[in-house]
Amino acid sequence: MALKSEQARVLRRRVLGGLIRNLLLFSGAFALACLAIETFMVPSIANWVADSTSSWRTLNSSEQFLQILTDQGLLDDANLFDLWVNEAVEGGYTNDAGTITEIQGEVNEMEDALAEYASMMADSPENAEAAAAHAKERAEKLGADVAVASGTNAAAIGDASTFIDDATALDAETDNARAVPLLPYQTILTAEAIPTDDASAAQAIAALRVSASLQELGLSLPEAQTFMPPETTVDAATRILVSAAVLGYDQPTLNDLLQSAFRQSQEQAYSAWLDLTSAEEARTLGVSDENPVWQIQYGEDGVYRMRDVATYTFVKSFKLPLALLVFVAGWLAIILRALNRSLRYFDELSGAVGRLLADKDAPIELPADLSIARNELAVIRSQSLADERAAHAAEQRKNELVAYLAHDIRTPLTSVLGYLDLLRETTDLPRETLRKYADIAYSKAERLESLINEFFEITRYNLSAIPIERETVGVRLFCQQVAEAFFPEAAARNIRITVDAAGAGQFFIDPDKLARALGNVLRNAVAYADANSVIAIAARQDARTTTITVANRGREISDAHLETIFEKFYREDGARSSKKGGAGLGLAIAREIVVAHHGDIEAASERGVTVFTLRIPTQGEEIEGAAAAPRIPGATEGVQRLVAPVPPRTVRPTSTRATSAPPSATTRRGPSARPIPQRPVGERTQAPRQGTSPLNPRNARHGQVPARKTVRDNDATPRRRGLSR
Repeated sequence: MALKSEQARVLRRRVLGGLIRNLLLFSGAFALACLAIETFMVPSIANWVADSTSSWRTLNSSEQFLQILTDQGLLDDANLFDLWVNEAVEGGYTNDAGTITEIQGEVNEMEDALAEYASMMADSPENAEAAAAHAKERAEKLGADVAVASGTNAAAIGDASTFIDDATALDAETDNARAVPLLPYQTILTAEAIPTDDASAAQAIAALRVSASLQELGLSLPEAQTFMPPETTVDAATRILVSAAVLGYDQPTLNDLLQSAFRQSQEQAYSAWLDLTSAEEARTLGVSDENPVWQIQYGEDGVYRMRDVATYTFVKSFKLPLALLVFVAGWLAIILRALNRSLRYFDELSGAVGRLLADKDAPIELPADLSIARNELAVIRSQSLADERAAHAAEQRKNELVAYLAHDIRTPLTSVLGYLDLLRETTDLPRETLRKYADIAYSKAERLESLINEFFEITRYNLSAIPIERETVGVRLFCQQVAEAFFPEAAARNIRITVDAAGAGQFFIDPDKLARALGNVLRNAVAYADANSVIAIAARQDARTTTITVANRGREISDAHLETIFEKFYREDGARSSKKGGAGLGLAIAREIVVAHHGDIEAASERGVTVFTLRIPTQGEEIEGAAAAPRIPGATEGVQRLVAPVPPRTVRPTSTRATSAPPSATTRRGPSARPIPQRPVGERTQAPRQGTSPLNPRNARHGQVPARKTVRDNDATPRRRGLSR
């Protein structure tokens, strides 16, 4: 929407510019903040929320794991432990249940030897050779003692290889030369489902041999369990170690075998888990949610880990709406801030206007953004003060004028009453004296009538309601008829009125109204022209404008009086003392009539020459480009309406008045009736100068006149002054 005020356009640029700049800055900052939060904060926040609302769970793949090891021969139905039991039987040990008690001392000694070896290896793996020799020595000694005690084959029992191989096999430089925890024979028997008290001697010796092989091969139950499913029991893990010892696997080989089997078991368990329904999947992992949202990880260790992130997903679903809400809230805050800023302009402007109305002398305090409004308020304040002064001055002039007229009325009224009273009481006066008294009374009555008419003019005249009814009138004939109405008054002072309308044709005007306007100007010229001078009326015309000038020679009008010459009730200071004094409405009426015709009027005075210039649209159009006024249907160019001239009056030599009424005056009494005198604006009381030379107008101008006041207005509504220097 287009704005008419420059101040409004400036504020719109400021407010919209700031609003768009702030919105762009906020949008950019919001985007950067979102990117930074998404990059650096959201992952940690998401993990925290997920960890707080759910935990990782793994699939139980122990059954698949044991089955894979069974398929690979590490855990078969034949049970590799029985191979070593059979070897012990072949070595002379009985396999009868409960015979372990018969060799309990031997078993304890052998286990102590293995424990001492394990302890020496734990203290320093570099002592592997010494530990092996010591263990061999203990075994040989134990074999001799056992042979005596049990009567068994001492040679078989004393074989050191049954427990620890030669020291070369336990070289500290090899991978096997490392300390491992001793696996008690009871644990091995329990894993093989053999109660310790019911074990046979062969089973006990086989268990001791397995424990010794585990030391020799460096196999450890805790390390092996690292590569097994967490659900694998100790017995199952021990059986795996027993089988590995029987098969002669070292720890790295066993680890690779177990890790491969574990990965395969996880794959099988995961495939089986995927075939379940959501509720079955949740129950399998111990989750109570019937509609879980799974997050699945496959670790480098081959383990599938799952957790239910339904709560996290629900919380995450608010991320985009929350970001959008923050973004929209930021935009609304910025828009409201801009709106508040614009409303603050209104508050400041309203406050400044209120302070100005309360105290016109108060300083106008507005921000820099409202500098145009501040200047306009300063202009309005200056204009308001000027209007107040002008209105006060006009009212004062009006009041003074009413007082002057009231005072002036009493003088002729007293004279009329006095002479009439004299005529009424005296019946024997000579005829000449009676006529003289009657003439004086009549003259004073005329003066009284003129003053009363001016009172009527003051009370009834409405400058804003001048109806204009245009007709086509000849310019030259119009000027001549107006001039003829003032020939008697001009002749009384030996003033000659000339009309020069060469080349002027017709114009479209209201002849009665414009005749009154030109008559008021001409009356003013006759009243203040020097005696024995010339008043020149000149008319020039072009396609758009008809210009009429009235020039006379007399007392010069000052610039100060030119400022207010067209104002209502204006009279020069000396006008009251003159018999020419009027209400001060003549030139004001002339101005309003001309303005109602969409024309202008101006006055100029220099070196005793005063020129009034009237400019009227030729075809009824406005001076500044208005459309031509409509023509009367059926009218022809040759049709003219003659302005009714004012009947001439007989000028009495003894009369002291030299003014006449406008052409519209109607009050007449007898053949010697004179028009009602009306005091135009700007009348002067200086006595006319004698011997003035004629004034010859040239092209409606009389030289360059610097003191000039112009009235221009294309609106029928009158303005207060409408003048310019």
